[in-house]
Amino acid sequence: MALRTGHSAASAGVALGAVLAFYGMWQGEAGDLWKAAGIGCAALTLFATRSVPEIVTAFSIFLAALALDVVPREAVFAGFMSSGFWLLVSGIILGAALTSTGLAARISKRLIGLTGPSYPRAVLVIAVAGMALGILIPSTMPRIIVMIPIAAALAERLGLDPSGRGAIGLVATAATATLLPTYMILTANLPTIVLVGAMDQLYGARVTYSGYLLQHLPVNALRLALLIALMVRFTRDPINSSATQTSDREPITPDQRRLLIVLGAAITMWLTDFVHGIPPAWVALTAATLVIWPRFGMLKPTAMREQIDLTPAIFFASIVTVVTIAREASLDQLLADIIIKELPLNGEGGLSSVYAIFSFSMLLSHLTTAPAAPAVLVPFAAPLAEASGLSLKVVAMIQMLGISTPAIPYQAPPLIVAMSLSKVPNAVFLRLCLWLAVAVTVVGIPLTYFWWLLIGFV
Repeated sequence: MALRTGHSAASAGVALGAVLAFYGMWQGEAGDLWKAAGIGCAALTLFATRSVPEIVTAFSIFLAALALDVVPREAVFAGFMSSGFWLLVSGIILGAALTSTGLAARISKRLIGLTGPSYPRAVLVIAVAGMALGILIPSTMPRIIVMIPIAAALAERLGLDPSGRGAIGLVATAATATLLPTYMILTANLPTIVLVGAMDQLYGARVTYSGYLLQHLPVNALRLALLIALMVRFTRDPINSSATQTSDREPITPDQRRLLIVLGAAITMWLTDFVHGIPPAWVALTAATLVIWPRFGMLKPTAMREQIDLTPAIFFASIVTVVTIAREASLDQLLADIIIKELPLNGEGGLSSVYAIFSFSMLLSHLTTAPAAPAVLVPFAAPLAEASGLSLKVVAMIQMLGISTPAIPYQAPPLIVAMSLSKVPNAVFLRLCLWLAVAVTVVGIPLTYFWWLLIGFV
């Protein structure tokens, strides 16, 4: 039923987009705005419903932009020239190397040995490990694929019933912790990369790795702490007291050691970018170049053909294209004039303006999905900054807070994957998302605002 509904919505969105585009063609030179609206309507509907593969949608966007001649050809492919594109490509390569060398599995086994016969400690270790993997694996899907089996294996080793609340709690913790708290890490999630890359490409507003981490630390620390507290409180089950720790006695392999050195150097460079000023994408691209070099043995010479899927990167580039078209055709300004004037923005900044932008961003992200939301929100950044009195960077970070706060799990595709891979009931993820969304709205936003005041960001 849901699948048919998705296809119906996609068909309606594409049909409306085609009508708008044809009307724009009929209008001649004055029709660029309608063409842009048509491309955006069709693209965002397809991204939201996922009724066709994302790569098909991405190629269709490039084709439509070229055929309708809305923007210059170089603007159509602007996404491929952005830092976000190369950051994502590099992340995909690094993630493939972690899996190929066995380093991800090795880390996983070591984490299991840390818990001992304690359910609260197991929740804590799984949650912290899931968040920490956001630094090592710059893509949520691989982290979830790695962490869910770890959590399930840990539950079995602790003697928990696979369908009981204890095991369900550990798996739900693994899935949620790999996504939501990691939004304080610049390279960890596709929506962050898309938003930061689009802001850089369209406005020249660059965000540093360390600066982003500092700005989003309070709200994500709140998410992590509340997640652990909820899981320990509501899913705790008696465990087998004879559970023993396990350890991995196998020596580290040369390719794993080389990969650790490369990752360690990259993480160090990311964390200290406020000193040297080298963009995160350059650091990631350097690391990926070393990893994919056959001489170092971290990936097979045929890895680009057999192991590495660049579909997410092309998806990112197509989103930048949609944003670029909307801006070049002044569609963003038209929508801003209609919507922003209804928001309680007084031009003086303040917590009320932060709440208005956050609520607006959160609502729009639920009308699409988290990865597609930046395509809608980035064009609004400049008008929102002007109307609110906040800086462009502050507005972008508030938008990121809205995107990263799902009230329902279907806003975040990684949680959909987690629901399909695990035996966790959908209602568990729904309750978790609602609890965390309420906490962010009631406590996290004021906490973040006063934190930004303290560090001089606003």
